[in-house]
Amino acid sequence: MRWLSIDHGTKKIGLAFCDELELIASPFEVWPMEGETTLERLAKLVKAEGAQALLVGLPRHKDGQESATAPLARAFGESLAARTALPLRFLDEHLTSAEAERLLAQRGVKPKDRKARLDAAAAAVLLQEWLDERRAKRIPASNLEAV
Repeated sequence: MRWLSIDHGTKKIGLAFCDELELIASPFEVWPMEGETTLERLAKLVKAEGAQALLVGLPRHKDGQESATAPLARAFGESLAARTALPLRFLDEHLTSAEAERLLAQRGVKPKDRKARLDAAAAAVLLQEWLDERRAKRIPASNLEAV
């Protein structure tokens, strides 16, 4: 199943996809967050890229409580799912940006370039965590809410 992962922010969104076998998540792009315009662009991208499911990062605090921006991410994901008729999964995105920053630095990406790539890399980290969790728990595609 090909997933589109979204690291939702109030100013930008990071996008990542995985391969059909759900082995590797790869950063795609970072887009400005422009509400309705972004939703329209994403609906077209989903179709063009053959995405079959959506994963949206849900911002949470260290204690597990949703952050103030979580309702925005949830509403955005639900709007996109309604437009595309794709299954939707939310996943705690706590520390994905920190992990993405670490991975980019480890790969030798210069600090000024890291900032431009960070949101897409965070979306890829989020997606890879989900893929690994699905594989470990053997969650079938027909039962996405089993976790």
